Order: sequence, then C-alpha cells, then structure tokens
Amino acid sequence: YVGAIWKSGKVFDASWKRGQPFGFTIAASPSQVIPGWDKGLVGQNVGSRVMLVIPPADGYGKSGNSQAGIKGTDTLVFVVDVLGAFN
Repeated sequence: YVGAIWKSGKVFDASWKRGQPFGFTIAASPSQVIPGWDKGLVGQNVGSRVMLVIPPADGYGKSGNSQAGIKGTDTLVFVVDVLGAFN
C-alpha cells in the first residue's frame, strides 16, 4: 500500500518502499487498522488494486496523527494491493 494526504499529495507511508506486505485482520477487536480500511477492504478480491479515499472520521479522527503529519481535517487516500486473504 501507499498512503497520502489528499490535499497535499504528501506520501506519509508506503509498505512498497519497505518491500514487505502489511498483514492485518479486518474488523479485529481491537482494530488493527483505521476504520476506512476496515470498511473499504471488506469483500475485495485477492489480486485487486483498491483506491480508498478516507474522510477524517474514518481515518485518524479529529486528533489526526502528528507523527505522520496528518491533521484532524485531512482526507487520506490509499492504494492497496490485496495479496492474500485468510479465514
């Protein structure tokens, strides 16, 4: 995946640069990813490339993520390659 701030286009994270996929469980409790990933990736097929446009409420909320340079008003965009799925 690659994640960017919609307004500025600034990339704040990219698993592609690390050369390693990011594994997680959708809708885990506690959540392993931001709500927009839980909502946007359900039902996607392995092999798909998905673009997620995530409003602040489904991203990092009003507080944002200062470490990543994300404000509480930032819409985020991610491009995610779905490499595998497990039950």
